[in-house]
Amino acid sequence: MTILLILVLQLGFLAGAQANDSDRLVQLIDYIGVDYSAAVSEGVIVNQLEYDEMMEFAGIIETEVQKMVVPSDVQSLRQQATALKDLILSRASPLDVKALTQSMRATVVQVTGLKVTPDRIPDISRGKLLYQSECAACHGPSGSGKGNLAEGLDPQPTDFTDQVRYSQRSLYALFNTITNGVDGTGMAAYPHLSADDRWSLAAYVGSLGAKPNAASNGQRLWQQADSAVPIDIQGYASLSPEEAAEKLSGGADVMAFLRTDPIALFDRKDAPLDVAMSLLQSGLESYQQGETEKAYTLTLTAYLEGFELAESTLSAVDGDLMRKIEAEMMQLRSAIRAEEPVDDITARVQAILSLLQQAKTALSDSEGLSTSAAFITSLVILLREGLEALLVVVAISAFLIKTGRREAMPYLHSGWIAALLLGGLTWVVSEHFIQISGATREVTEGVAALLASGMLLFVGYWLHSKTSAAGWHAFIQKSLQTVLARRTLWGLTGLTFISVYREVFETILFYQALWTQATGDSANWIMAGFGAGTLILAVVAWLVIRFSVKLPLRQFFATTGILLLALSFIFAGKGIAALQEAGTMPQTLLQFTPIEWLGIYPSREGLLLQTAILISSLVFLSKSFSRKTGQ
Repeated sequence: MTILLILVLQLGFLAGAQANDSDRLVQLIDYIGVDYSAAVSEGVIVNQLEYDEMMEFAGIIETEVQKMVVPSDVQSLRQQATALKDLILSRASPLDVKALTQSMRATVVQVTGLKVTPDRIPDISRGKLLYQSECAACHGPSGSGKGNLAEGLDPQPTDFTDQVRYSQRSLYALFNTITNGVDGTGMAAYPHLSADDRWSLAAYVGSLGAKPNAASNGQRLWQQADSAVPIDIQGYASLSPEEAAEKLSGGADVMAFLRTDPIALFDRKDAPLDVAMSLLQSGLESYQQGETEKAYTLTLTAYLEGFELAESTLSAVDGDLMRKIEAEMMQLRSAIRAEEPVDDITARVQAILSLLQQAKTALSDSEGLSTSAAFITSLVILLREGLEALLVVVAISAFLIKTGRREAMPYLHSGWIAALLLGGLTWVVSEHFIQISGATREVTEGVAALLASGMLLFVGYWLHSKTSAAGWHAFIQKSLQTVLARRTLWGLTGLTFISVYREVFETILFYQALWTQATGDSANWIMAGFGAGTLILAVVAWLVIRFSVKLPLRQFFATTGILLLALSFIFAGKGIAALQEAGTMPQTLLQFTPIEWLGIYPSREGLLLQTAILISSLVFLSKSFSRKTGQ
């Protein structure tokens, strides 16, 4: 059980550690992009200390990139890291260095699936209070870098009111610096602040260097365009004002406005769909330029960080449209992997963009997350995710009751209670400390599902083996205490833990996405849907236990064994599908409609594993039946 706990913790938070490494990598890249101009000017070193630091950081970047094992555009990133070091060695133009670091930052975000956006609207008032309590002593009350403690610090604290520096820093870069600090300087990390607080502080600091009247001018541009500007939440966080100006006339002013009033951006409806559409268009551009791996990564991210976050809400409004978009995006990724002609990929992307626009219209027509949609979506999420785990727990619970082993129930309860507690911890951690990316979510769910599938297969075989006369006689002759030894009981604990935690993990992340769309009374109806789902699951559990224990013992074993084998089949299909959605397992698509409640998806790899489980189960059941009829 301890090993299982450690394994699941590692699975659940490994990407958090990887994300932290990626955060630091992006931080170093941004640091060079902004500060290189202070080290070299017109091919001459003007600050030897700064130049030495640039060389040191470039070496660290090159080393860290070499270690990366992300299965996508890593080779391109390695080449960029080498090129960056060469540029610094040759004392190249700061403009060339800046352009390369901007490209590298985008590549790191794409290949690692790094989440660079806040989960909630940054609170500028909160950020101002945090600045005065945490930062003003060094950086000064106005951000000029002349605080009471600034004297004697080397290097001097940053002047946040410097317009040149302001124009080159993204909010994500500021968030990164607040999170990790800067080695060798007086800038410490602030791990005691929640992620929401760090984003609020970054947003406030990021507004201090704007030109006078820039925010008011940006507001006018925003309103004139009816918010139809190419700056979404990801752009708000990851673009510097200088980069925003390259994307949009007046973009620097628009960015100044959004940094002072982010509500204007975050109030936009259907942001996940906007993210999906933007990333799909970027993916198409990459494919047209021959960058196949980058195109695949972008389209995968469009699904994981965009469309999937709106799936539950769209399902409540138009389930057929939701399933069609999901299938089309899956087929697009497969087509990119197969390197289909550019015209074919272009047609696929345009078709998906049209479908996503239909989805936006459907959600807009429903006036956002209505109370009925909130209730139904919340109810469906809990029932869909909870039923499979419930069946595992109640099957084992009924077995212990039926065989008179009630004293073993604490082992069972410890499994699902530990899963719920770890689920609560996951909620807290994902809200305040680690931003769980879509790829992380799918990998964790996929590995947990495959582990559960293997354990269910074993337990199902074991239970059904007791239905034969010989097996039944041996079971009766042996002491139940021997048959259900401590090791076996801990195995049952591990099974209930891994089965329940997988569903809890997925449920938490779906509810987080749903909660961000709640407004007004819809938040109360989300809770009502959760309560109704909990009640329904409790009734199902009571009914299953009540009627299953009335079966004769041998029939009970047979029924329970078949149920667990069926669940093993379902979990195997869902596990493979999750890993394929994360892009960590190859996928060969077949042409048929998925049967999600059975874990059957149009993937050759998943069907092969499920076929193996089905055949082995049928062979086992056939032999078991033959032994019974022959005795």
